[in-house]
Amino acid sequence: MSVAVLLVLVGALSKSAIWPFSVWLPNAMAAPTPVSAYLHAAAMVKAGIYLIARLAPAFADAPPWRPVLLVLGALTMLLGGWRALRLGDLKLVLAYGTVSQLGFLTVLAGAGDRDTALAATAMILAHALFKAPLFLVTGIVDHAAGTRDLRALSGVGRALPRVAVVATLAGASMAGLPPLLGFAAKEAAFTALGHGGDGRPLDPGRRHPSDRR
Repeated sequence: MSVAVLLVLVGALSKSAIWPFSVWLPNAMAAPTPVSAYLHAAAMVKAGIYLIARLAPAFADAPPWRPVLLVLGALTMLLGGWRALRLGDLKLVLAYGTVSQLGFLTVLAGAGDRDTALAATAMILAHALFKAPLFLVTGIVDHAAGTRDLRALSGVGRALPRVAVVATLAGASMAGLPPLLGFAAKEAAFTALGHGGDGRPLDPGRRHPSDRR
């Protein structure tokens, strides 16, 4: 069972670009911006997270499940954020930001209780809603300014005010500012992780000790 669970996790983690399989995602930046928006914000990279969330009710108590997902998810979150801070290409910054968010989602989906699973669901939706507009904004800026280099971009907000509004709202949601969905999702995640979840199993057929008999 442990070997089978570990092999399934290797497939899920490589699909969702979790360390040490995270290199392929930023390297996919050669795709056109609309493709990048789909790849980074919607179904493609979330497939591994979805698989983890679907299997958690059955396998969260298996010995390799939580150590592998919590350690690698947290490591990916930190490494992705650190790498994003050191880059100047706007598209690569968003790509490594996606890697970091996927690590966070892996921690939530892999924790294996009801509260963190609900927070992961909200975070998946919030991430799709703020990351897709940011990638499309990057494409518009690249087309208008002829560059994605943050060091060379100046006055874009004045030239493209509507695009600036969309980018500000999406960025605020990504940063977790109220009253946007990103704030609600991250507050739910931090509350669930900070209190250790509610301890309730994801499998509805299994009873929690606090349930009335």
